[in-house]
Amino acid sequence: MAITDATNRHVWQVAELVQRLDRDEIRELIRLAPRLQKEVNGERSGLVWWAREQMAQYAGEARPMRGEDAFVGDTTVEAYFALPEVERERIWDEMYATAIETGVFYFQLGRNPCEG
Repeated sequence: MAITDATNRHVWQVAELVQRLDRDEIRELIRLAPRLQKEVNGERSGLVWWAREQMAQYAGEARPMRGEDAFVGDTTVEAYFALPEVERERIWDEMYATAIETGVFYFQLGRNPCEG
């Protein structure tokens, strides 16, 4: 990426310097330039606000899972936890391997992605 003006060049130079700072030096920089911390906190609070808003949509629907609820594959929560630990680990290992291979890192409850 080409640096097109003096402002961008200065920001780039500062970024290069900041990358070389250790943890104590970064803390000192934030102490000397508190606006840096305010900017980070502002962005973080926006993310927290967004996450809370997203979770609030499901608050009315949320409930603890019950034994008869569908869980992994064709099993229910109760049936899954009745399996030996080795078998439960095998199920999760298969799901993890499938996720890595396909790039899909979620699954629908009650449907085992290992089964297609």
